[in-house]
Amino acid sequence: MSRLKGKVALVTGSGRRKGIGSVCARRLALEGAAVVVTDIASGFCEFPDYKAGARAELEEVAEDIRSLGAEVLPLIADISSPESVEALIGEVKNAFGRIDILVNNAGCSPGPAPLAQFSLEAWDKTLAVNLTGTFLCCRAVAPLMIENGGGKIVNISSRAARRGALWMHAYSASKAGMLGLTSSMALELAPFNICVNAVLPGDIETELKQWGLEMEARVKGTTVEALKEEIARSTPLGRLGTPEDVAALVAFLASPDADYLTGEVINISGGHGLGNATARPRL
Repeated sequence: MSRLKGKVALVTGSGRRKGIGSVCARRLALEGAAVVVTDIASGFCEFPDYKAGARAELEEVAEDIRSLGAEVLPLIADISSPESVEALIGEVKNAFGRIDILVNNAGCSPGPAPLAQFSLEAWDKTLAVNLTGTFLCCRAVAPLMIENGGGKIVNISSRAARRGALWMHAYSASKAGMLGLTSSMALELAPFNICVNAVLPGDIETELKQWGLEMEARVKGTTVEALKEEIARSTPLGRLGTPEDVAALVAFLASPDADYLTGEVINISGGHGLGNATARPRL
């Protein structure tokens, strides 16, 4: 596969070996792109139980990609900080001179709680990373893409943007905000040959999903395995998704095959919400 040969891709929130971001970075590398992987260096100090990025794991992700024979650059950045984002983009520009693909994957959902108990700190942190961080990265990258004659921006939102998620008020609001940002940027940047699209993953098997299921299982007095079985039964394709499923869609949107797609919002949830596929029809 070489649809992205000669391109440079930046994937935020790509410091987990089994996360959506790192798997997207790996897929883009397999498609021929040079890849910049980035994440924060440590967790959120005000949310010590929330698993966030780590420098050592980011380096492992980079080594995995490097073993494919691809060019990769691991960088530490806090995308909720304008100064950190500007420094990040500056380092990428110095290294490669361009950014053709931006995948805004970095996201968080610390401190989920009932509405009356939801802390302002959790609200502010979630919006700062998920929504403001996406805006800051797009604002910094767009001029480079314009200079180079175009590019692709893929925003990783969530099914929660449209359907909400129990106790995840800030997460749902931030992911819905990403959809409005996607539409406005797609309209503005289309004349510069920059396509902006959003992806809405459903139930994807990642470490963060596992963390969420463990919390839900404790609240409901059940098990993670039982919750996964329940999800699979309510999904027509009969299983949870994988990061590889999402990465395949992201690679398509980043490629020339998607040159006439912009401003789109694409669900990737195995048909969740269509109803239960309880029986296979006789043909």
